[in-house]
Parts: sequence; C-alpha cells; structure tokens
Amino acid sequence: MLALLCGASLTGLLFAGVSRLEQDRLVLAFTQRAHVREFALREGINNAIDGLRAVNQLFVSQPAVSREEFRRFTRPLLERYPYVMAYDYKHFITADQRAATEASLRLHAPGARVTEFREGKVVPAGARPRYRVIEFIEPYRGNEAAFGLDSLYSSADETARQRAYDTGLPMASPLVKLAQTDSKMGMLIAMPVYRFDASLPDVPARRAALVGETGVTLLPAEMVSMILMVSGLHQVHQQALRIQGVGLHVYAGSQPSAETLVYYAPPPARRLAALAPPLSWLYRRPPAPLDVPLEVAGRTWHVVASMSEDILVADHLASLSTLVLGILTTLLGTAYVHSIATRHRAIARRVEERTAQLNEANRTLLLRERAIESSRNAILIVAAADDYPIVYVNPAFERSTGFKAAEVMGRNPRLLYRDDVDQPDSELIRSALREQRDGHATLRYYRKDGTLFWSETYVSPVRDENGIVTHFVSIQHDITAMKAYETELHHQATHDALTGLANRVLLHDRLQQNIAQAAVRGHSLWVVSIDLDRFKFTNSRVGHKAGDRLLQGIAERLQAAVRPIDTLARLGGDEFALMLLPEEGARKPSLEQLQRVLTSLNQPVVLDGKAQFIAGSAGVAIYPDHGADPTTLLERADIAMFRAKELGGDNYKFYTHAMREQLGERVQMENALRQALERREFVLYYQPQVDIGSGRIVGMEALIRWQHPEMGMVAPGRFIPLAEETGMILPMGAWVLRSACQQLRTWQSEGHRNLRVAVNVSARQMAEQGFVGSVADVLVEAGLDPTCLELELTESLVMNDVEHAIVVMRQLKKLGVKLAIDDFGTGYSSLAHLKRFTVDVLKIDQAFVRDLTVDPDDAAIVTTIIALAANLNLQVISEGVETLEQLSFLRAHGCSQMQGYYFSRPVPASAFGAVLDENDARLAAGSAAPLGVALHS
Repeated sequence: MLALLCGASLTGLLFAGVSRLEQDRLVLAFTQRAHVREFALREGINNAIDGLRAVNQLFVSQPAVSREEFRRFTRPLLERYPYVMAYDYKHFITADQRAATEASLRLHAPGARVTEFREGKVVPAGARPRYRVIEFIEPYRGNEAAFGLDSLYSSADETARQRAYDTGLPMASPLVKLAQTDSKMGMLIAMPVYRFDASLPDVPARRAALVGETGVTLLPAEMVSMILMVSGLHQVHQQALRIQGVGLHVYAGSQPSAETLVYYAPPPARRLAALAPPLSWLYRRPPAPLDVPLEVAGRTWHVVASMSEDILVADHLASLSTLVLGILTTLLGTAYVHSIATRHRAIARRVEERTAQLNEANRTLLLRERAIESSRNAILIVAAADDYPIVYVNPAFERSTGFKAAEVMGRNPRLLYRDDVDQPDSELIRSALREQRDGHATLRYYRKDGTLFWSETYVSPVRDENGIVTHFVSIQHDITAMKAYETELHHQATHDALTGLANRVLLHDRLQQNIAQAAVRGHSLWVVSIDLDRFKFTNSRVGHKAGDRLLQGIAERLQAAVRPIDTLARLGGDEFALMLLPEEGARKPSLEQLQRVLTSLNQPVVLDGKAQFIAGSAGVAIYPDHGADPTTLLERADIAMFRAKELGGDNYKFYTHAMREQLGERVQMENALRQALERREFVLYYQPQVDIGSGRIVGMEALIRWQHPEMGMVAPGRFIPLAEETGMILPMGAWVLRSACQQLRTWQSEGHRNLRVAVNVSARQMAEQGFVGSVADVLVEAGLDPTCLELELTESLVMNDVEHAIVVMRQLKKLGVKLAIDDFGTGYSSLAHLKRFTVDVLKIDQAFVRDLTVDPDDAAIVTTIIALAANLNLQVISEGVETLEQLSFLRAHGCSQMQGYYFSRPVPASAFGAVLDENDARLAAGSAAPLGVALHS
C-alpha cells in the first residue's frame, strides 16, 4: 500500500508539474496574442489621430487654407487610413456672419446652408448668437449631410471639446449618432485651431485665440475590423490552430457594457479533439478574460480578450503521457513491493506473537501502577494483618492529607481520625474489614495541619491466587466542597437572600419545635407580625435598590433588638415576623420585649445622606390562646397587624376574635372603594374659611365624602387610610383637585370673587414624579388663577423626606400655588426646616384649639404658633373653632382666619352657594360682627 501511495503521489506531482507548464504556456501565448491585438488597435487609432494632427498643422502653418488645399492635403491620408470616415474643418461664426458663410458653402454645393442635427434629422439651423459650422469635409461623397452642419447644436461632447480647446490636444467624444449615417454610432476626435501667429501662453489666451477646430470622424466597428484586417489579425491561420484561439471584445467607453460594445469576434472554431470529463477535471479552466485599457484621445476604451472553454488533447499531450506512464509504473512497482512485504510480514508476525505475550504482563502491571499514581483520589493499601498497617499510599493521598508516604508507612489509618473516632459511619468500615467485604462510608478526616475535610471512603479486599485476602485497598474521595455546597443550599433554603434573616420555612420549623416544647413545659409564646408603614411609598420614591438597602438596615435594627433565642424572619417585601419566647423564669413573653423591637424603628434611617422615617405596625397572636399551630398563629398575627394599620399605624394590637369580622368588613370596604370613583359615589363638602376681623368668607376647604348606596355616608377616617394603603388615594386625590378647582371657577363666574379653595395632598401624591405637572394641567383645564388654589400638606408628610418635599414645594410655588402646613404642631418639624419651607399658611390643629380656654399648655402652644407665623410673615388659620370663647381668644391673640362648626359645618356645593350668598348679604347690610351668630348645618 505504501508503494502504491508513493507511486501515486510521485505520478501526481509529475502530472501537476507538467500540466502547470502546459497551462503557463497557454496563458503566455494567450496574453501575447491579446496584447498583439491591443497594440495593432492602438497603432491604427494613433495613426488616424496623427493624420488629424497633420491636418491641424496645415491651419497652424498659414493664415488661410483654401478648400482645394484641404482636399489635396487630406486625400493621401484617407488613402493611407481607409478606416477614417472623414476629416473636416469647423469654423466659429456669429449670427452676422451666417449669410456670408452660407454663400461660401453654396459655391461648393448649390443650395447648401447652415444646418443642425435635430431629432435624428438634418434641418436648417435656428437663429442663435454663435455657430460652429463644418466648412471643409473630405471625402465629400458620403458626408454631404454633414457639410454646413452646426456642431454646437445639441452636442454631446462639449466637455471633451472644451478640454481640447484649453490644452490644444486632440480629444475624443463618446459614441454619438452621426448625421451622415442612418443608424450607425460614430466617434468624433477634435483638435482646436487658433488664430494664426497668436501667442498661447495659458488657457485664457487659447480661448481668446480659438477660431475653429479640425476633426476626424470614425466608425469604431468598421475601424477596428479594418485595423485588424490590415494587421493580418482578422483570421486564424492553420498554424495558430495549435494554440487556443483568441476572442475579442472592444468597448468604446470607460465601463464595458452592451451600449459601449463596438466590436466582437468570438474565439475561432477548433477542429481538434477536446478532453471530456473526468479527464478534463484534472486541468484548470482557461484563464479569465484579459481586460486591456486603451487610451483614445483622452478617453479610455477596453479591449477584452478571451479564450475558448474547450480543453484540447493537443494542448496537454505531455501531461497525459506523464499520467499514463506514471500509473503503469506505479502498478508494477506496487506488485513487486507487495510480494516482498508479504514475506516479511509473515516473519514479523511470528516474532510479535512471542514478544507480545512476554510484554503483556509488564504492561498490565505498569498500567495499574500508573493509574493508581495518576488518580486524583487518595488511594492507600493496608495489609490484612493485626492493626491493618499501611503498606502503600499514592501521591494524591500525600496532597490531600499533608502526610508524606514515609510518615504513614506501617501505621493504622486511624491516624486520620485524630480524636474524632466516634463517628457513626466509622463502624461501617470496621465491619467491612472484619468481614473481609466491600465497605462504604462518609467520614470526617483531619490533615496533618489539623484542618478537617470530608471524605467518601470505599474499602475493598484484595485476594491472592488462592482466594485468601492479603490486603485491603481504600479509595478516598474528597467531598468537602460538596458538603459546603449542601450547607450553603440549606442556608439559602431557610434564610432570606436580601437580609440574611430566617425565612418563612425556617420560622415555621422553629415555631413547630418551640410549640412542642411550650406544650410540655406549660408556657406560652408570641408570634408577632410586623409590617412597615407606607414602605411602598418610600420604596417608589427612593428606588428599589435604595429600598433594598433600607430593608437591610431595618433588619439589622430589629435583629439587634431581639435575643438569640427569639427568631426574626422576613416573609417578603416589608413584612417581618417574630417569635418571642418568655424570658428566663417567666411563663410568657413581656410587653417590654415587644416594645424594645418596635422602639428600634423610631430613629430615622440615613440613606444616601437623607433621613428616612420608618414606622411599623405589629399584630400579636399568643400560643395557646389564639392557636396551636404555626399557620394559625401567623394568620391571626397578620389580622391583628392589619387592625393596627387601620388605627393609623405605628402601634401594635393583640389578636381578638372580633378582628376577624372587622377584617371581613375591611375587605368588603376595599372592594367597594375600588368601584366608588367609577360609580360617582364620592362627593365634595366645603367648609368656609372666615376672616376673623371682617367675618367675610375668604376661602373654603374641600373635604371628600363617600356616599355608599348600602353603607350610607362613610366617614373619611374609615376609607382614607385604606385608600392610602391600596394606592386608590392617587386617582381619588386627582378627582378632588380637579372637582374643587372647577367648582371654585363656577362660583367665581357667579360673582363670588377673591375666594380660594384648599385641597389636601397625600404623601403618595407628593411622591409621584408628575405631580406638579398634573396640578398645572388642572389649573389650565379649569381656567383658574393659581393663587386661588391652596394645597394643604401635613407636617408629617413634609418631614418624612425633607429634601424631596422642599424640591416639590418650590416647583409648586413657581406655578403660583399657595401652600399650607396642616395640623401644625402635631409633628416633629424644626424651626430650621420651617424656614426652608416655601409655605404661605400655618393651620393650627384642632387638638390645641379644643381646650385652649381651659388648658394653659394648649393656650401657650396656640399663642406661640400665632407669634411664630407673624414673625415669619405667614398667614395662620385655626381649625376646629366651635365656641365664642375660642374665637375671642384667637381674635385677641392675632389669629387672622378660622374655620369650624362655630361658623359652619362642611356642606355640599349646592348648600355652600347659599352660605356665600348669605355672607355677602350680611356684609352688605353692615352686620358682619359678631361672627357666627347663625350656625349652618
């Protein structure tokens, strides 16, 4: 086979070399013949251009040339270059010279006149300032139509002509339709004629001296054919049949295309035998067509030569002969070598059989030794004798344990246990050794440096040829990483990924365990459900990433407030749960334990340099009073937590059975609340805001009411907190703002000028990105002056995120809206913050007004707020004024405005119009005081 391959390879190399030489010879011959044709064409065209140069010199050498001189001069040129269609002279004339020129033309050809080539026909030239008229043309016969032709009219080659005029060189036109032929396309080559003896130093001088041009007209197809014929290249001689014939394409343009093709001669037919497949596949295809550019008076032509696609036998006789001889030689040599190789193989086979048997045992032993040495698992062999001494360890054992082989030889494998000998699985290994069988166990081993690692250990007995166990082999697979991964998975399955606290699964498990212990010991435990108040609002404002960091900080605070024996878990979102166990010696947990946890939330959390105030609501369920299993206790703790939220949040409630019914009512109210806006169940009531000095109504506060078809008039305290929690406060607040502004605009149009309306704004509205824009849209929609709108912000709202509140308040002030701090004095704002708030009004909460006539502390607070507002140039309004004594106190201490039952209860819009009319009438009658004699209900 080797001889055959070598012979075939050598034959292939020789064949490839010879065929390459043949191919190179064909390509060389083809290239030479292509360039011969290109050279013949170049010489022929240059001869015609040289003739044009000679004609041009006739006009350069003398001041005037007669028609007879032009004829005599061009006749030998036309005889020498039969492919030239005509030589001509064109003269520039003006419109004034046209008559004289036509008279001159008629001397040579009666009836001649200046013509133009229009729409394929020769017609009399139209009137224009300048003409370029063919005055001389030879031969005249056949070119009569061009005599007197104005070549300036619709000339397609003026750009080329202009280059000729500027350079003095001949320039060729593209293919154009000739006037003296019916359909043939021709080419014109023009050369300028300047005024005799004119100085031509530059382009302007040439243009000024230009008087005409000489030209030569060519028919490219006939010209190429004649040039090749004159050169003897128009036919293929018999001798040339031995070489591939050459086909020729001539393109009179810069890009070869069907439009510029002027000559085509296919490769000549061959009468020699051609190779057929598969032999033809052994040879390369003929070379690609050769494109030779040809410069013709400033224009580029393309001469494209091509070869026949046939692969002829005559062209490749040498390579075919090499192939045949090489194949025959290879076959004969292969047969000879095969006979010799057969004898040698028979002898070698006998030798190999003998040596293979001798080496097999050595290879097997060496393979086993290398496999053991290369194993990544630790392998040791112990003798089946007392104390099972170690007789071999592989390198992996040394790497995994840190012991060198010499340090463990003869010692018992128990040295890896150290003091940890009471492992449950170690007995499995000892039993396998005693019973001389396979064994498997997962054990803790210790390295030489004392570090622990886990090993999955396999033990198998080794028997001799008689079946007696002489050794045991042990394979130890290090599974420390897998054990660590299992530990990590267990931690992830039982802990919250964000905070690291216990999750619901772990909390449920610990509750079950502690409930079982509490049942035995007879003590109780508490399950506390904690939910952060308004966290969704805070999270949407600061962003989810910052919200996650906020939850982590809160989790750390809560964890620091509980004991290690208690369990704090995060159940999801902002919901936490806590298992509280009794303190030592007690039978039940204490309120101090719960209060300590909730108090940890009181301090603000600093997030990205801003203080965030977070409070929590908690619900407590007690084992065994409220349930005996984790699910029930968690469910009832949630119910108690929801009740704490309903009562305003930031407190805790213990579960009672009545709460379940209240929860059902809450769910029913939430469902009804979501449909109330669509069903138009909300109505606005208005409570007057009155100037204490004059008794005039200067504004009103818009208060929402819910008129439910079944529950009747629902108090705001029942549904506003629920709307805040569920997010319904956003569409509800937008409706209140739009309705109040539209109603005020209606009252203003009825003649009640100088009124303002106060609208309460919730924290969730303030947090919305487009809140300020929505206020502006409502004002535009209602057509209301921004100064007539007052937005009331609670003190706790603005203090929750001071920086954000300041930004929004400044944007609202840019609109022109008035701002009021509602319930002032009930929160924890500082004077430093109040100075930064761009507010107009402080509203004294009714909690201070209610007892100001009997409680010195309330009176002191009210007078302080009034004085503070006066010093800050702020208006002050007192809420909840119900008695004449309260009004008198406020008037005496400088409070400018009030609202409350003493003047009027909140009334619907239809009744408020009557209140306005009555107030206007009273003021008109001069009975403004005393204020509030009649109460409106």
